[in-house]
Amino acid sequence: MLKDFLNHIGSDLDDYINALSSITTVVKTDIANIGDFGTNSFSGTAGANLFITIVKTEEESTLRNFPNSKLVQQSNGDYAVDKRFPKIHLNYFLLFSATVSYDMSIAAIHRIIKYFQTHKTFQFTSDESEIELTLELVSPSFEQINHMWGTLGGKQFPHVLYKARVSEHEFAEEQLSPVIKTITGTLK
Repeated sequence: MLKDFLNHIGSDLDDYINALSSITTVVKTDIANIGDFGTNSFSGTAGANLFITIVKTEEESTLRNFPNSKLVQQSNGDYAVDKRFPKIHLNYFLLFSATVSYDMSIAAIHRIIKYFQTHKTFQFTSDESEIELTLELVSPSFEQINHMWGTLGGKQFPHVLYKARVSEHEFAEEQLSPVIKTITGTLK
């Protein structure tokens, strides 16, 4: 699901950035760990120079307490309780890094920011689920940026960080339980 979304964004960014006249190198986006850039373990595509890296995934705790069961009518007219595992709402922190020359990297990052100013919400279908993600710019402190790039390997590139909010994941196995109609017994 997330890979489809990132591939879609990467393709759109390629078209959008390459239309910029000040970029003389063709920009090619890839999904890879920017921390491995320039090493033998780098898994990025050859020729790619704009990378999308997932640097953090977190649960949206404000959406955690929704009910995970509902009443459904069966074909025989009886009701049953459909209990499912609770949905998980996830946020992804996406790091966009450019590795072309410094002046072109700055122009590419500027173009990414302009692109997401006009394209904040993305709706798509993946794994038979309708998914809507909203991107918002994240402004980490210098200390957080230093820590992030130190964790990624220490070599810092021109970058911008976005938070892709709320991706909904649900384990869709139906678990029907009979409805309790009467309670018998004596109360003491």
